[in-house]
Amino acid sequence: MDLKEPIVLLTGGSGGIGREIVRSLILSGFSVWNLDMVRPESPLLQETYREINLAETPFVLERSIQKILNECQSVGEIYGIVHNAGFGGPYHPITDVSIDEWQNIFRVNIDSLFLLSKELLPNFKKNNFGRIIAIASSLSLVGQSNSVTYSSSKHALVGFIKSIADEWGKFGITANCISPGYVDTKMGVKENEVPGHFDEIIQKTPVKRIADPSEIARVVNFLLQKESGYISGANWTVDGGLTAV
Repeated sequence: MDLKEPIVLLTGGSGGIGREIVRSLILSGFSVWNLDMVRPESPLLQETYREINLAETPFVLERSIQKILNECQSVGEIYGIVHNAGFGGPYHPITDVSIDEWQNIFRVNIDSLFLLSKELLPNFKKNNFGRIIAIASSLSLVGQSNSVTYSSSKHALVGFIKSIADEWGKFGITANCISPGYVDTKMGVKENEVPGHFDEIIQKTPVKRIADPSEIARVVNFLLQKESGYISGANWTVDGGLTAV
């Protein structure tokens, strides 16, 4: 497939991992549409920012997505989706989780990708090509106390991706997850909420450090390439060995 202006839709492109994904993809020749609530401090050439609140109710969010996709498709072909946006919520036991908190985390982490994919998969099928990548978490593989909602949403994300890979693979569409461990971002290590958490994580991680956001971006870039078309339905762990031991 030869796209004149290959566009990658990226949710959550204004934060730590998101900025590195934007830089990496633009260097590889992609145009990036950054869908985020926050405008990036320094937008890059070949980056288009559109404000969106992924925690909106599904009906409102669906209309917002359709409006953005119509605009995007008027200027080029959408090559793939990278769902990087994620919300962890407060670090507390399930008995303190409100219904609103549960729903907001699921809306951002999984519902928004469902709505994006539902809109775009028919076009991917028509082009006989498409890439869907979701940034999950090491908590898509294991559970953790005080993170029940977040972990549950990331497990759901992996199941969604695996099912899309099976359902749409015959149309040249691949779907994969990337599950980072702890990354050097504002959301990465909850040291303010849990004193001593950083040292605990370092001790648990075999490589004895946390990841730089660029290390996640490189895996995203690799999975988006045409040459990665035989990789689908996988959950790539990028966690320094944290979930391997």
